[in-house]
Amino acid sequence: MQDNTSCCCENGGSSKERPENCAVCGKPLVYFSEEKLMQCHICGKMKPANAACEDGHFVCDECHSSGGAVVLDYLLNSSERDPMVLFLQVCQLDGVHLHGPEHHSMVPCVLLTAYRNCGGELDLQTALPEGWKRGQKLAGGACGFLGVCGAASGAGIFASIVSGATPLTPRQWAIPQKLTAACLEAMTKIGGPRCCKRTGRIAIECAAQFSGKEFGVPLPCSQPKCDYSGRNRECIRRRCPFFAPTGS
Repeated sequence: MQDNTSCCCENGGSSKERPENCAVCGKPLVYFSEEKLMQCHICGKMKPANAACEDGHFVCDECHSSGGAVVLDYLLNSSERDPMVLFLQVCQLDGVHLHGPEHHSMVPCVLLTAYRNCGGELDLQTALPEGWKRGQKLAGGACGFLGVCGAASGAGIFASIVSGATPLTPRQWAIPQKLTAACLEAMTKIGGPRCCKRTGRIAIECAAQFSGKEFGVPLPCSQPKCDYSGRNRECIRRRCPFFAPTGS
């Protein structure tokens, strides 16, 4: 779980009412040095946890990403060609938090939608659920605990689905690896701590360029400034290429 809100808040409030930190009470998270089993405050199941809030609330990745149906429905009905515009639109949907593992699935699904809308041959009815499902295999906190940002892997998922890569395809095998590596290189040049909005946007920029070169389907990618800096206590401000001093 990452720190932010949920549409499943205890008091029935929406994600917009609790914009960051704990999904239940809004208090800051405490990350563990070792994973432990905890009961999810939303679904009640015992699941591995790498963080909980100061009051001990834990929300599992599945519950934190429960807005998937809303995101996929929105994308299936969108004709937007710019993946950055799509990403920022999806970030405003209910159930999408400031940070969280839902971004690992949002990145490939946004890219797949833009790819199709820009003329790429793709059946979104099957590609989007597959992209979301693969993204959910990446645990929350993967950037710090597993050594790979979920947004970078999300871009790799996009490339894997478009290219038809599997562990046994000789040529296609390398394609998603190349894109994931390019994303990670761009992200690590800026450094941390994590920001799911920043890394998501970097992954989308890299993938938009990659799509034109590798797949012959260029994706137009705008660069609007960030509106989230005022809500993100870990914002790196002017080190971030998207930072705007007036961000709210």
